Amino acid sequence: MIQKKVIFCLIAMSGVLIFSGYAAAQSSIGARSIATGQSGVAAPGDPWALFSNVSLLQTDERQVSFYGFRYVGIAEITDAAASASLPLGNGAVGAGIHRYGFHLFNETRIRAGYSLNRQSFYAGAALNYTHVQQGGGYGSAGAFGIDIGIAAEVMSTLWFGTRATNVNQPAFAGTDEELPRELAAGISYIPSKSVIISAETVKDVRFPVSLRAGIDAELFAGLRARAGITSNPETYSGGFGYSTSQWQINFAVQQHIPLGLSPALDIGISL
Repeated sequence: MIQKKVIFCLIAMSGVLIFSGYAAAQSSIGARSIATGQSGVAAPGDPWALFSNVSLLQTDERQVSFYGFRYVGIAEITDAAASASLPLGNGAVGAGIHRYGFHLFNETRIRAGYSLNRQSFYAGAALNYTHVQQGGGYGSAGAFGIDIGIAAEVMSTLWFGTRATNVNQPAFAGTDEELPRELAAGISYIPSKSVIISAETVKDVRFPVSLRAGIDAELFAGLRARAGITSNPETYSGGFGYSTSQWQINFAVQQHIPLGLSPALDIGISL
């Protein structure tokens, strides 16, 4: 009886997170993004660009990254992701995987993308396969989606970026349940080498417009401090990061109103 109550509570919490817009179709992957208010659509050099804006895949180095995010401290409701990127000619290719949930309900995304750079203009596209599985004999379903992204270095201190997810309006096979569709646009202002200020607006077709903003500042060589805020849902976040020429580690904590605190951690390795 106790075990059934625990399982029921976990399912109920999953539903609260999904319908609050907090967990479903998570496009904010990476502890740096979480710490800066889930921003990243216009963030150059982000190792998680495959998820935030595929046009900004890194073109100057090969990199592998790993990420984990635990929703309000519940072990069974966790995001986990891995990605890799490789420079290719005037652009880059990337591949990644993202999984959310636990054995009674989980969603897995497998993703591959390509970006092309022409001077200060960047464009990219990603093919995304989403597979949802439900326990208790309820079965599973999958669908393919296409994401596109555009970014531009307007000037040395200002970047613009935008992305659109699932532009082909995919639905799970055999159902009329469509994958989440989202449009995001934002800027990153870089007044100096040590400070990045980001702001963006995100509209999921199912939820109200979300405004997001954050700041990322270098305290001293290799160590950065971050803070951010979002609306719809209302969250406050902060974190730190440390990097060398060959690896980086980032940590973030996000406070969701009213659900609580969620920690995030990622590790990147340059090859």
